[in-house]
Amino acid sequence: MQLLLFWYSGHPIVYFWLLPAYLLWYILLPKLAGERLFSDPLARVVFILFVLLSTPVGIHHQYLDPGISEGFKFIAMTNTMFLLLPSLLTAFTVVASMEHGARQRGGEGYFSWLTALPWRDPAFTGMALAGLVFAFGGFTGIVNAGMNINYLVHNSLWVPGHIHTQVGTAVALTFMAGSYWLVPQLTGNRLVGRRIALVQVVLWFVGIVFMTNSMYRGGLIGMPRRTAEPEYQGFDYEIAAGSIGELNAQLAIGGVLLFVSTVVFLAIVFLTLFNADSEPVDDGTIPPPLSGPDDSPRVLDNLKLWVAIALALIVFAYAFPLREHRLERRALRSRYRSVPGDRRSGARGSAGDRCRQRYGAVARSLE
Repeated sequence: MQLLLFWYSGHPIVYFWLLPAYLLWYILLPKLAGERLFSDPLARVVFILFVLLSTPVGIHHQYLDPGISEGFKFIAMTNTMFLLLPSLLTAFTVVASMEHGARQRGGEGYFSWLTALPWRDPAFTGMALAGLVFAFGGFTGIVNAGMNINYLVHNSLWVPGHIHTQVGTAVALTFMAGSYWLVPQLTGNRLVGRRIALVQVVLWFVGIVFMTNSMYRGGLIGMPRRTAEPEYQGFDYEIAAGSIGELNAQLAIGGVLLFVSTVVFLAIVFLTLFNADSEPVDDGTIPPPLSGPDDSPRVLDNLKLWVAIALALIVFAYAFPLREHRLERRALRSRYRSVPGDRRSGARGSAGDRCRQRYGAVARSLE
């Protein structure tokens, strides 16, 4: 029960970090690209889907746990797959906003417009690279969400790789890049070392590519997570290309690059806070979207409706598994109480005592 309640809250907590990154992508990326958000109604749909689906999906962390029937795990898998929709809609909306801005700056062609974007701006480049890594991490999340494929990577090094592409880059790199725009706006100080800041965000991107490539490949061959040395005598992993040493080297190189990038970021922010040079403060306005609130269906503003649906989904996803868990715990307790102990004086280690210990341990673990 502890795990069930833990993941009830544990998975939604991720969105406390992720949704501020989404806000920066929707507000700041189009602004820095030189134009406006592509669609306000699509942005509303995205955040409504997060309200509906961010909570009733925690059971997908427990596909291999006993005490939850396969049917409820399937429901959790379905809800988790639907979480792909807000990510895909975000990719479309933000990229369309960036393309529109680039074309307003003179960009042309199917892909040549990318060169018209402000890649020399560390705030823009960092958030764009964070979004790119997030897109790849979303595809790896499909593996985590699918019940049958999840069995292959469960509790392996694949899982930390997924977290590092999502929270470790989509969130962390977006916040660092956003700080390069926000700190000068709050302090009025010029950003120190703009070129160094650009190198810093690229360095984080390269480091996370090295690290997560190692983690994903290691997870596919069964390397466990939370293990400093995954090999032991008499056992070798069947790796398709490279070696375990090469994977460990990639992971170490990536970690070093991320550490150096973090130190550089902290130094830039610290120096900017105490920089005497002033910088013109942004006007603080958000350009109106191409498709604005007037184009949005009114039902999207009915917050009471969406909260009610979200609560219904939570009850449906967790009430029955909790009841099922409670019934199973009662059954185990009754079996534990019905096992007769050996009442012969001085007798120890009887079959009855062993059964009582076994069922008692299981019953206590379910409390």
